[in-house]
Amino acid sequence: MSFFALHDAERFHGEPEPAPGARVSFVPDRLSAARERRTGRPADRQPDGDEGLLVNEIVTDVLRWPSSLWRVTDLEPVRPVLSRRWVRCRAFTVMERVPTWLVAGPHGEAVEWVITRTRTLTGAQADALAALSDEGEEPLTRTLWARWMRQHHTNSPVGCGLTTLNEVVTEAARRVGPHLFGPDEEDGAEVLDDPAWLRAFRAAYAAALALGAPEWLTPRENAVLARRWTTVFGPPDLPGR
Repeated sequence: MSFFALHDAERFHGEPEPAPGARVSFVPDRLSAARERRTGRPADRQPDGDEGLLVNEIVTDVLRWPSSLWRVTDLEPVRPVLSRRWVRCRAFTVMERVPTWLVAGPHGEAVEWVITRTRTLTGAQADALAALSDEGEEPLTRTLWARWMRQHHTNSPVGCGLTTLNEVVTEAARRVGPHLFGPDEEDGAEVLDDPAWLRAFRAAYAAALALGAPEWLTPRENAVLARRWTTVFGPPDLPGR
């Protein structure tokens, strides 16, 4: 089973647009044009032999939360596939569109719910999360990660969900105001450094793990891990729950 993640139009270097039954092919000129837009310099129009459309064998290996996710088949790899969990393809056939939350695993819908709430986080909500006790969160987070790493050596229990959370909390904070940011001590880059917002992010992080990877802790432990988040936002509002 293979998956193609579409992030945005500028990062799609194929044609036609994915749709059930479509045979999608890699278009080198589109990749070159994207590189020219990014760098402002002419790009080599000849592919280097390893370029193509990225297809993942394991859906939780997708590195960025996609705008759409497609199950694909009949892959035409750029070169013979060895034992990789991903492959660059000249072409593939689209089977069907599937929910984007699958990139966060079988409970990814709950992770998507946390991400959606974080994306629109307000100053009042961040303050409410920060004001709650986080007792138990850190040791339970360490326990969950330790159990996960005993069986896995890469990725996370919720795929790219945690890196996505980091991105969306920063976007939400920027909408509130520049006073929430300051220079990083090491390289001077501007980073979110407001204490309340950092505590709010930790609450979202903990909830994503508790709700998105519940098999690694007991129900009681997961409730403690998600407690700050569910106190402010309630339980996940998901179909079937």
